[in-house]
Amino acid sequence: MVKKISKFCISCLIVITLSSCSLAGSWVYERLDSYIADYFKDFANFTNTQNQEIELLSEEFLNWFTENELEKVKLLLNSLKSINLENPEKDIGSAYREGENLFRRINQYFEKPIINFSRNLNEDQIDEIAQHFEKLRQDREKERAKEGKEYKERLLDNYISGFDRLGIKLRDKQIEEVKLKLGNHIEIRQEWSDLQQSWIREFIQLLKKSDSPNYDIEMSVYLNSFESLGSKSFRDKIDQNEALAIKIISDVFKSIDERQIKGFNKSLNIYLRSIDRILLNRKIN
Repeated sequence: MVKKISKFCISCLIVITLSSCSLAGSWVYERLDSYIADYFKDFANFTNTQNQEIELLSEEFLNWFTENELEKVKLLLNSLKSINLENPEKDIGSAYREGENLFRRINQYFEKPIINFSRNLNEDQIDEIAQHFEKLRQDREKERAKEGKEYKERLLDNYISGFDRLGIKLRDKQIEEVKLKLGNHIEIRQEWSDLQQSWIREFIQLLKKSDSPNYDIEMSVYLNSFESLGSKSFRDKIDQNEALAIKIISDVFKSIDERQIKGFNKSLNIYLRSIDRILLNRKIN
């Protein structure tokens, strides 16, 4: 759940990078706590008091992230402006690890508030949370079937759109190179889905034991266990896919032309202006 929360929060933060100007980006960012609160409220039919807790938690998270993490995001974006295009693997790998560290710090931030909040859930709300996770799973399955595309085709689409958001419109030859490399991607979706479902079932059962004397410790240990789900063989597959992703991104940067470099730097400058405006507004207020 914490991992899911952190990924959602990062997805919301990415909204600022999708804005057409720094003013729009900063405006959206300052309403991020409302988006996060609305997302949490969908998990179950919470009481007014619980909803107020969620709103406060979301507001406190936005303040924490702005004060403690936004400057780090700015430094990361600035570092990408000087990426070594002849040998970008080190810079791309470093950016990837920074992103993972950011997820980890968000996980750590949410852990205690989530445990405290879960202590006041009743049986009906816990069942609703279980149903919510199941609905998310079913929606994912329906979406996959509706798309009617092979998984690696969707991965290719994600790479194309991802680079496009960075201001890099891939050339046909680059797209073909990415497609060729994706042939080495290891399919783990079903295994990953099964592991998630098993983890969620145990999580729901643990929520029902919130009155046990060791609940805080047990829940903390269990939340952190999400990071190490699966056998060594499964984790090795994840590592191989991550290494492949870094390789694909690095190879694209090795092959970008002047037009693509210009678009990339323009996008980075837009994101940086958004961050500067956010930080300035916070200091003024």
